Amino acid sequence: MDAPGFRGSMKFHKLKALGLGIGLFVVVYVPAFTTVALVRPRIEIAIPLIIAITLLVALLLIFLLARSPAGIAEFGFHIPHSRYVVSATLFGLTIGLAVTFLSHSLPSKAPFDVSGFAPWMIVLYFLIGASIQEEIVFRGLIQSMVERRWKVSFSLIGGSLSGAVAFSAALFGVIHLESGAIVALGAIILGLIAGELRRRSGSLLPAIIVHALFNAADAFWPQR
Repeated sequence: MDAPGFRGSMKFHKLKALGLGIGLFVVVYVPAFTTVALVRPRIEIAIPLIIAITLLVALLLIFLLARSPAGIAEFGFHIPHSRYVVSATLFGLTIGLAVTFLSHSLPSKAPFDVSGFAPWMIVLYFLIGASIQEEIVFRGLIQSMVERRWKVSFSLIGGSLSGAVAFSAALFGVIHLESGAIVALGAIILGLIAGELRRRSGSLLPAIIVHALFNAADAFWPQR
């Protein structure tokens, strides 16, 4: 195969992989938001409903796409080495506090008004529920499927960054744009760190930990 033909083939595989990632995102989230739009529940019901529906759809897709019963390990269902748990804790606290400080210092808004939520709701919905659900969707399902179809890495500051990690982080940032550039940038940074921890450890647990700590910093930051 000549060089132009090879490059064309690689470009096609890249576009196909990224299209698959976007398609999976749509399939996971459309049922949840359609349900909420039809039922119109109160916000304290809508949030856990979205979390539950998207998580259920994502898990169903993972089991359908796994090449064998043991194949779910490809999607991050694996126990990591303890060093990745430690790294996730350090990154989650450091980056979470830094981004939260910026988001509270500069113009930004939360996706939902949770001022009337009880503390247990914030912990259950955002620190536990959203962290598990979004990591399974973005770093478990989408990142894994893009990585399966498009195995490429980019050089970055003496290291490497997986194309699948970069894509899932960018997609995660895009859905947070409504809350402002700072929040979206924070989501991308979170996505890159969580994605790399997921890729290197082979497990979703470090990604969930860093995500939960990131959310905790924002949820319990002193209000002005």
